[in-house]
Amino acid sequence: MVGIRLIVIMAIVGGLIAYIADKMGSKIGKKKMTIFGLRPKYTSILLTVLSGVLISVLSIVTVTISSESARTALFGMDKLQKELKSLNDEKDRAAEALIEASGKVQKQNETIAALDKEIKNSTNAKEKMEFELASMNAKYDSAQEEVKNLSDARVKLTNEISDLEKTTEGLRQGIINMREGQLYYRAGEVVYAAVLRGAMNIEQNKDQVAWLLNNANQAALQRLGDQMPDKPVQVIWISEEFVTDALNVLNKNKGDYLCRVRTIANIMVGELVVCELEMLQNKLIYNDEEEVMTKTYDFSNGKVNPDMVIMDFLTGVNHKAVAAGVLPDPVTGKVGNLDAEVMVLAANQIKNCNGKFTLTAYTRGKVTTAGPVRIGLRVKQEKKYE
Repeated sequence: MVGIRLIVIMAIVGGLIAYIADKMGSKIGKKKMTIFGLRPKYTSILLTVLSGVLISVLSIVTVTISSESARTALFGMDKLQKELKSLNDEKDRAAEALIEASGKVQKQNETIAALDKEIKNSTNAKEKMEFELASMNAKYDSAQEEVKNLSDARVKLTNEISDLEKTTEGLRQGIINMREGQLYYRAGEVVYAAVLRGAMNIEQNKDQVAWLLNNANQAALQRLGDQMPDKPVQVIWISEEFVTDALNVLNKNKGDYLCRVRTIANIMVGELVVCELEMLQNKLIYNDEEEVMTKTYDFSNGKVNPDMVIMDFLTGVNHKAVAAGVLPDPVTGKVGNLDAEVMVLAANQIKNCNGKFTLTAYTRGKVTTAGPVRIGLRVKQEKKYE
């Protein structure tokens, strides 16, 4: 916009000067005026030249007055050239500095990249060490737990060893008493037996086992008869390991379990009754009135002894019931009983038989692992074929 304005102003000023010069030239030509003694012709030429000079001067003056940039271009060119040269020099120095800085930046970037790589490697190493530390801490905690368990087990074993030493001393004394004292229990004899129920809560299972042991202790006390102490005392001893195993079985399994408190050695009166705890699942072995055994006898050529026949037959029934899963008495080996009335009736029926007859044993009530096997007898005369 400044340039266009200058052009317009210069055009106006130039045209005005040319117009004035033309008028002056025409007047001078018509009046034939002279300057400095010159002829009119040359005077007109001089005025024309002077008008051109005047136009140039006025144009420059006008431009100078109107534009600071023009003033700077006319009067400050040398200064501008010096400043431009200085700026170019500074530009060159800045370019060199930029190149140098770019090199330094590149080196710094390479250094930063190397540091990033080292940081990444350090981070990975740190994570690996933290993982190993966590693993070592877990192993340490596990080892501490094992040490604690071993310490508890040592204390427990120490206590049991102390109890066993007392028991051993009692057994030594028992060896002496075997010749002089009264036999209290035989080895393997059942002190007390009961059926406990599994899959109950932990406290109920503890109560069941405590009830079993208390009843076993009462049974052992009652066996003393006249020698029973005035105050209740603990006369049986069972290792805590047996009790713990029994609780684990009851806590983890369903169904009924036969629990028997049995002696592990001959016990004399006055000695501690050292026992073990035997547990078996109490399964149904026979239903009511289920046949247990049948056997045919032939006494065609001889005389029958009913009592011997029945005893032989009951022995077979006992073996078969044990094989089926009924738990026998550890001392007698028997699993059941026979009412005297049933035995007498069967003996009379056998006496009335001639030749072959079949003897059948059947259950009287359901029979489980715990027993006992209550049986009935049937005697059947076999027909004779001629």
